[in-house]
Amino acid sequence: MFRRLEEGLAFAGDSGPLGLAVSGGSDSTALLALAHDWAAETGRSLAVVTVDHGLRAESAAEARAVAARCAGLGLSHETLHWGGWDGRGNLQAAARAARKALIGQWARRHGVRAVAT
Repeated sequence: MFRRLEEGLAFAGDSGPLGLAVSGGSDSTALLALAHDWAAETGRSLAVVTVDHGLRAESAAEARAVAARCAGLGLSHETLHWGGWDGRGNLQAAARAARKALIGQWARRHGVRAVAT
């Protein structure tokens, strides 16, 4: 059942937790559900992270919803917060760079060698 997922996760190696970056959108929520089932079948552990950029009023509630879903699945979850845009340059590029940096720091702190997004 998980052959294609395993092919896609080959970069993750065979040990340590697999990180999942979950925004709460439909794609990442589907990834969370599929990875949870895969981890249950394979014995791998998962660690989940959400980045709240603070750019929309709904973002904090979305991050809390992801945290609640993870708690219901018995998964660790952490919400990371971006300090915000300084108004210079491209907002989307700045948010993307911040997200990558925050997730990278989180992964190193938690011994996560690979993060699926």
